Amino acid sequence: MEKEERKENQRTRLTKRLLRESLLGLLEEKPVERITVKELCERAELNRSTFYAYYQDVVQLYYEMGNELVDALLDYVRDIGADRVQTEPMLAYIKERREMFALLIYNGQFMDMNAPLQRRVFEETIRYIWPAGAEMSVAGPEWKYILQYMFMGGSGLIHRWVRDGCDMEPAELAALLGGLTETLLRAAPGLARQKGKKA
Repeated sequence: MEKEERKENQRTRLTKRLLRESLLGLLEEKPVERITVKELCERAELNRSTFYAYYQDVVQLYYEMGNELVDALLDYVRDIGADRVQTEPMLAYIKERREMFALLIYNGQFMDMNAPLQRRVFEETIRYIWPAGAEMSVAGPEWKYILQYMFMGGSGLIHRWVRDGCDMEPAELAALLGGLTETLLRAAPGLARQKGKKA
């Protein structure tokens, strides 16, 4: 019985690996919403009933893979153990897995905040750095918009970097992001005070 279960688990792992590799290959050719179960199964050399034993549709498989990638990135950032995000190691991690990030996180979507994977990264980032607003005496509503601005700008730079083949070293991009962020954070309390004077 145990031997049969082990064989079944091995078969499941192999099937899922074939489906994942096939999906990555197809994502190099077209966005996920244009990939059909039929062509995915043909690429994996599996029948459709096998696919439907594990997934409802191609998008479910895509999000499973993407969520695992996001989970791994967030775990990595947490494991660094710093009291703030260390950008350079995070960028090095992304660079090592550039193809996966390009195909799963940025596949045909430029910072679409309705995309569940990008939304998750945004929400985790906000949760991580929200306390800094109080330390700088920036009001909650203003801080929310400042964080959105910083996240969209920073994510846009990382998106471009990934799509361009990581053409800068992680240290260089980290320094660029750090400089831009520091400039904005230095200006934020002053902007808040100016707003208060006008009111």
